[in-house]
Amino acid sequence: MEISKKHIGLGSEHPLCDRIQLIMIILFFIAWGIDTFTFYIFGYSTVLIGLIFLPILLFPAILSLVFGLYLIEKSHKAVLIKKTDKPKFIDSGVYSWIRHPMYLGILMFCLSFFFLSPSLLSLVIWIAFFIIYDRMTIFEEKDLVRILGKKYINYQKRVPKWLPKMKV
Repeated sequence: MEISKKHIGLGSEHPLCDRIQLIMIILFFIAWGIDTFTFYIFGYSTVLIGLIFLPILLFPAILSLVFGLYLIEKSHKAVLIKKTDKPKFIDSGVYSWIRHPMYLGILMFCLSFFFLSPSLLSLVIWIAFFIIYDRMTIFEEKDLVRILGKKYINYQKRVPKWLPKMKV
């Protein structure tokens, strides 16, 4: 079973998707790193660590990291296809929980670092990152509606965009 190294999907990705993701991840970690190390070296930054007890932050940090990596890995595996296969609509696995698990996984991964050293600057960048991702999903979903029509519209109604539904 030969797997292509390219993700070949049904719809179009935002034309700047890869660049935007790379820039936002780099920007987030630069801001987080500068803010975190400035706090520890000079005692000044927008880090909120003094206001929140660190062990309290470890649980959401680990939870965000594990959930983010899980989503990235499962969604990545789901979209890999053999070179001979045609692109197909995937609505099972993590794609049955949320419509954009790879994007959410990346956001959760970055959020785990925020919890380790909460910085107002990195939080602002993370929020901007989320807004940009949301705009990219709007672009991508319009194309999927164009291609799949009612099938994708029903999927949108059934599966949340960002937050998995809690089943009770």
